Amino acid sequence: MTADNRHWLNLILDIRGSVIPGIALQVLMIVLFSFLVTIADFKGIPVAQESLSNLIPELVLGLLLVFRTDTSYSRFWDGSGIISDIVDLSRSFARSIWVYVDTDNDAEAHEEKLNAMVVIGLFLAAVKQHLRYEKLDEPMGRLLKPEQIEELEKAGNMPIHMTQWLSVYLQKKYQENKISDILFSQLNDLLNKLTLSMGSCERILTTPLPRPYAIHLKHLLLLYFLLVPFKLVGTLHWLTPIAVGVIAFALLGIDEVGREIENPFGHDDDDLPLDQQAKELLMDIEEIVGRTVTLVPKDSAS
Repeated sequence: MTADNRHWLNLILDIRGSVIPGIALQVLMIVLFSFLVTIADFKGIPVAQESLSNLIPELVLGLLLVFRTDTSYSRFWDGSGIISDIVDLSRSFARSIWVYVDTDNDAEAHEEKLNAMVVIGLFLAAVKQHLRYEKLDEPMGRLLKPEQIEELEKAGNMPIHMTQWLSVYLQKKYQENKISDILFSQLNDLLNKLTLSMGSCERILTTPLPRPYAIHLKHLLLLYFLLVPFKLVGTLHWLTPIAVGVIAFALLGIDEVGREIENPFGHDDDDLPLDQQAKELLMDIEEIVGRTVTLVPKDSAS
């Protein structure tokens, strides 16, 4: 992120990356309701009831919203850390195989080793597609062998299937005495950690905010916005719709932020940049193998 992107004016004007599109209709409906209450007050109907403010204390509602957002941010932060772990583990795994697994100048062994490097480089891409409930993406279809593509298209869990390929490769090299007992154990440990990291991503994805909590929060927000115009209209009069609109924008915005970031693995602008991270991992693997092969097209490496 550049300094220009962090400039306060750019952030203020960034409508697409904000929660405004998600809450605009709700805020508009609340403002219209407040306008109707204001008209009723103007016509002399006794709608001003400041005592209604005690029914739903702002502190309770604020704490619920803060807890909602904090819980979602924790999921986002955990997801970011897990993805970083996958990248780091993949780099270490690939470097260890490339450096320590000897091919004895055998072309077939070198091809197997190179294929293992490709599979490692594509692991994050497979995790990304799995978390988004999508099939093979372009780099995977371009770099994998036809029989591997066919296997993955039939697999229920692409990342797990790819770890099986790597397990078979390690077992084969161990039986051929190409790797020592210690190295075999270390490589398997890295592979196990990759598998556990992918499982942690699945845990975040499939464990949403408890539904009763989300429903209760929505009910409280609705009741609050139905009551707050009656509280304010006695003192603000025609300014009531504006004031209620500002309150609705603030509270609904906090709720929408929580909803937006509770799944950090999607396609939204505020989700984790998984596509870029998967591409960068491939570039790292290409660097490890010494540029003997091109894994990332030059027009997409930027």
